[in-house]
Amino acid sequence: MNKHFVIVGIALTIVGLGACGSDGADDSGPTAEFSEPADGATVAGGVPVEMVAQGITIEEAGEVNDGAGHFHVIADAGCVDVGEGITKDGDHVHFGKAQMSGTIYLEPGSHDLCLQVGDGVHEALDVTDTVTVEVGIGSRDEWCAVVGEVDGLFAANDEEEEFAAQQGIVENARRLLTQLGASTEFVDESVRADVEETVAMTLEFSAAIAGAADEAAAEAALAPLYESSPDGEEIAAAWIADTCGVDIND
Repeated sequence: MNKHFVIVGIALTIVGLGACGSDGADDSGPTAEFSEPADGATVAGGVPVEMVAQGITIEEAGEVNDGAGHFHVIADAGCVDVGEGITKDGDHVHFGKAQMSGTIYLEPGSHDLCLQVGDGVHEALDVTDTVTVEVGIGSRDEWCAVVGEVDGLFAANDEEEEFAAQQGIVENARRLLTQLGASTEFVDESVRADVEETVAMTLEFSAAIAGAADEAAAEAALAPLYESSPDGEEIAAAWIADTCGVDIND
């Protein structure tokens, strides 16, 4: 057989196989994507998230409807296996009111985030995206901005009546406090020890509340802490008020 005919025959076979597997249909299925933060972004304070989806309806949790679900953001645990329930805690944030944006709170360091759509009862769907972000404070202005975020969370906590909701808010504040405590090089050296002591004390209070089994357990854990107010608390509060414009005693 002429070798040129053999080559042409093989080529036609390959082309034919390619045509069989490409009929113009879109097999990509629904998708979800972070529009914010960008992969590799560096963020101080709460991490704003913006989420978009294609080919699936984003709706409130509650009912399971074909082709519909809502967003979840999972930190440092990877995406959930399809069909498994997505738990709810500080590292598994639910956007069950069909929100397309929000804020998550993380301690300083590098974090892998998974955006995953779950159905109406929070079972994981195969609709995901992932990014990595670096969380940390890089300037005095950012340090002051995070102090303001913490103050805002504690103000929101004061207005919340349900203890479980209070715990969630305080846990978010605790994570921001760890950012502040890790970045005290942006505090004037003359008051740095006082600020560090005040941040550490506030962290203890926050951890006691966020980690308590119930309200009674929180009160018991807080009782000894009330007796150990740091000597430099007033100095720290005055510096923060003068430098950052935030009254932490208000």
